[in-house]
Amino acid sequence: MDHSLFKSLGAVASQINASSNLDQTLQHLLAAVCQRPPWSSGAIMRIDSAGGFAQTVARHGPSDLGAGLEGRWPLAESPALIAMARNEPVIIPDAQESEAFPGYRREAIERGYRTVIVLPMEYRDAAGHRIVLSVRSRERIDVTADELAFLQFVVHLGQIAMDKARSLAEEQAFGERLRGALAAHGALLDQVLADESVAAAATMVASLLPHPPVIVDLTARRVMSERSPVPALVDDEAWHAALAGDLGRQFLEIAGGPDRRHRFDTQELGLSIGGRILRVPAIVCPLTVDRTRVGALVVFSPTPGSGDLDHLLLDSARFGLSVQMMRSYVAFVTEARNLEELFADLLDGTRPLADIVERAERLNIDLSKPARLIVVTAGTKFPAATALELRRDLTHIIERFDTRATLALRAGAVVVLCPVDRKQDDGLAGLIQSMIAETKALTGALPVAVLSNFCRQPTDYLPAWRECDRLCTLARRFGRSGLVSAEDFGPFPVLMSAVDSGEMRSFVDRSIGAVAAHDATHGTAYLRTLSAFLDHGCRSQPCADALGIHVTTLRYRLERLKDLFDLATDTSEQRFALQLALQFQQILMPPPTEGSQ
Repeated sequence: MDHSLFKSLGAVASQINASSNLDQTLQHLLAAVCQRPPWSSGAIMRIDSAGGFAQTVARHGPSDLGAGLEGRWPLAESPALIAMARNEPVIIPDAQESEAFPGYRREAIERGYRTVIVLPMEYRDAAGHRIVLSVRSRERIDVTADELAFLQFVVHLGQIAMDKARSLAEEQAFGERLRGALAAHGALLDQVLADESVAAAATMVASLLPHPPVIVDLTARRVMSERSPVPALVDDEAWHAALAGDLGRQFLEIAGGPDRRHRFDTQELGLSIGGRILRVPAIVCPLTVDRTRVGALVVFSPTPGSGDLDHLLLDSARFGLSVQMMRSYVAFVTEARNLEELFADLLDGTRPLADIVERAERLNIDLSKPARLIVVTAGTKFPAATALELRRDLTHIIERFDTRATLALRAGAVVVLCPVDRKQDDGLAGLIQSMIAETKALTGALPVAVLSNFCRQPTDYLPAWRECDRLCTLARRFGRSGLVSAEDFGPFPVLMSAVDSGEMRSFVDRSIGAVAAHDATHGTAYLRTLSAFLDHGCRSQPCADALGIHVTTLRYRLERLKDLFDLATDTSEQRFALQLALQFQQILMPPPTEGSQ
């Protein structure tokens, strides 16, 4: 081998390693090769096999060869594929006469170069594409084995230098990202320590994370998101509109659902938006306080190969949001406890009323204004987790009806103090039905709901509560559910609350059971006739008119009642007993209603 080649290697190595910048390293590599004759110019090309072209990424040569050269070559006209497939250099002795590579031939004739060598390199760029080095000579030359070995050695040195440059660039990028992550963590910590709102923390988290997040606050029943995770399918405006409706409820369900994954595992969420299902990859990070789920951080389109820095940012976001939601959760629980203590004193009547009124004012409750109590009960005490979720969901429902309404859980019941006047009273039915539906969804049982009379002063609440509690007890005793009222139990709710349902059923069977059985078997209407006769004060003509029959027919039916069932209506005691039995029968066998199905 020519000793001059060895002398050149030191200079070549120094020149190649003169820069740590990748682009400059490529230029130095070309300069190191082309500084020695016979090579007057060269280029480095990125090979996109899938796209079918070679792209020039660096070039070296005199101005008459370097200016205006093609930067993009079809692979069909390039020897690059052959060089990479064989993993060895491809030599074109005279590019101006080559028919195998027409692209080189056109440019060689135009620019005046002849011998070309294309050398494959093992180095790959950030996208995974391999690169090749090509050198060109103005004259046709015979390439010796020593010259080819020298070029291959220079290429090897270049690969080492490029690997070093890329590693350094990656380290610098990692350092920048680390500094950014630490700065973001510090900024979020400062905001948390400043006791900002959950919404403010959510806005900062959205600005810190590289992918669009959705933050769910279960305590406030709120879903927050700055931008759409799928802008090509749903723009930001449509995304926000969907979050205000059904999509928001979907995220509330996701946040409150079971979590069996690692905190950084990606899962596919099926989101229904505008009648179509979108499958979007996401990381769902539950947010908990004292083992109680208070929300979730949902991060869309995470990088499959997320590293430690991505996890650090995600953990910082989880920490900041958890602390903020912890404050919100503690405030919510504290307020609920204060309200429950107030309601207990108000509805039990065990403390001085003046003290209760003063405490109520501190909680922004005015007991001197007209209000009604709504009592909803499922018959059993709510478990702790269910009670929390029920209080949270029902609070959200009643606040939409009236922000002045106040909710507390007491003795296995939901009690709502709802300030309302006569004009607003009609809207209470819709509120109560919404509360019934939500309670059923959470407890699995259709509850009983009662609306009290108007309470116009603090002393009205104790009797109102006792009446509501009595009606709830009656409803459960006699199998009622849904919204009930005193009218559902006729004029005897106080009497019925003291009577066992079994005893009541026996009394009904003894009094009119045979009549009811006869009507059911023979299709007669004796029981209806008896009820109408008693309701009209035992006056024959008004009763017959109400039944739409002749008075003679009425008298015949009354005689049959005496003959068949030994029923008489001659004395006031007999009439009262029959009326009571008929009333009890309606309570024991109420007509089916939508709420009880």
